Amino acid sequence: MKERHTAQWKSSQEMSKENFEIHFYRDKYFKTVEMHSHDFYEIYCFLGGAVDYIVEDGLYHLQSGDVLLIPPNYLHQPRITDESIVYSRLVLWINSKYLKRISSKNTDLATCFNKAHETGSYLIKNGNLSVAIIQELYAVIDDSQTEAFGNDISAENHIRNTLTMLGAHYLKNPTAKPAAQSKIVSMAIEYIGEHLCDDLSLDLIAKKLYLSKYYFAHLFKEETGISPHGYILKKRLLLSKELIESGLPITEVFSKCGFGDYSHFFRAFKQEFNMTPKQYFYMIK
Repeated sequence: MKERHTAQWKSSQEMSKENFEIHFYRDKYFKTVEMHSHDFYEIYCFLGGAVDYIVEDGLYHLQSGDVLLIPPNYLHQPRITDESIVYSRLVLWINSKYLKRISSKNTDLATCFNKAHETGSYLIKNGNLSVAIIQELYAVIDDSQTEAFGNDISAENHIRNTLTMLGAHYLKNPTAKPAAQSKIVSMAIEYIGEHLCDDLSLDLIAKKLYLSKYYFAHLFKEETGISPHGYILKKRLLLSKELIESGLPITEVFSKCGFGDYSHFFRAFKQEFNMTPKQYFYMIK
């Protein structure tokens, strides 16, 4: 594929457009971002650099051409392993309502994300498929940078093609290999998930794993890029969004998510999502 000299678009973790956004990034010195989530779908194509990528509880060692699928409200984070190598990637963000609208009765274009969740594998290593996906995304960029007649229809068709190919891949490969992770961290994440709303502490989790809390905390952060406390907090906040969306009164949400008091929940929610719980409630109405 010939090299594209596409202007770098400003990085952000919030969509400014209603339906989708397409970005090409090329960073010589990439400023590390913390583990985060967002409420839209993401297709991430790794083009170059030295990067490990965390999606939920899995760590992926990326190679050029790798494709990652990140569903809404999934924690993820890139980790640069060599800052001297230019980090480049293509990223497509898709609004969930838009994705549903462009799907058909017989073809759910969210299939690739759903299957990635079912198999526990968010990474695709397939040379021919990667080339096809990257070509489609470059075409979306070309369409997005012109005001030619029909450019919006053309861009939507390329997005449909991308999602159709990815869905077909997962349907043909139902036993995809999940990311590598240590048994200890895997057990810890499973325990946290089962007791997320209980009184969790570093001492308690380490005791369940028959480890010293200091060794466990170090191992967890080394593998996931976040402390056990930070991981628990982010998972509880994601759960709180789901409960608010379900219609549970905000005054009851905090206790259902394991927060000891409303003020702590309020501060943490606002810091994580840049809005208050009530503002989020009115935004999704």
